[in-house]
Amino acid sequence: MFLEIERITKHFGGLSVLQDVSLNIAQGEIVGLIGPNGAGKTTLFNVITGIFPPTEGIIRFTGKNLVGLKPHQICRRGIARTFQLVRVFPDMTPLENVLVGAIYGKAGIKKRPTEEAVECLKILDLLEKKDILSAHLTYSDRRLVEIARALAAKPKLALLDEPLAGLNPTETSKMASLIQEIRGSRGISILWIEHKMDAIFSICDRVVVLDYGKKIAEGAPGEIATNEKVVEAYLGEPPK
Repeated sequence: MFLEIERITKHFGGLSVLQDVSLNIAQGEIVGLIGPNGAGKTTLFNVITGIFPPTEGIIRFTGKNLVGLKPHQICRRGIARTFQLVRVFPDMTPLENVLVGAIYGKAGIKKRPTEEAVECLKILDLLEKKDILSAHLTYSDRRLVEIARALAAKPKLALLDEPLAGLNPTETSKMASLIQEIRGSRGISILWIEHKMDAIFSICDRVVVLDYGKKIAEGAPGEIATNEKVVEAYLGEPPK
């Protein structure tokens, strides 16, 4: 497997946020990670990317252990991410923001950073806005800039944390199409946290469900949509 997460547990003092979570991602696969608010989804992203060390468990990427590495080291191994709350540099242009990913990621191996940044802006349909201060962009464009910055790091795996949050139906459709295009054109594997179930179920190859820090289900989208444990986690009662 491309990414192997084995029995990850994370405690913050006496609070257990992740409990014995295991999942795998194959190369080129899109896997959805869903669950109610507070289920531990973003914490799992933070553990994978080295922001938090796991209390227990192992994470392997392309066969190599990631536990103990710093976030920039994990990025250079080939894992890039976006954030639930958009984190672009507002006083920098889209081009400058994306250059950060190109310079500090793996882009310099094959191309000059500026060439890589421009190519990523083209993919996200942002080239015409490359010199506008990011603070003056729309919310949806700032999300696109963050994804372009992640792409510019030349990842093998992208972790997307609610990229559809706050988008209207037209913007949601565009973003979902771009996620598919990124996988298709670059062969990038994607682990995707999302609350918009229609998008998750229509695009993902598999879906993993967390609830109160535990994995309660995993399978094809059709199986997850009718899973009693999943319905109960979201609705608070078993389906009738």
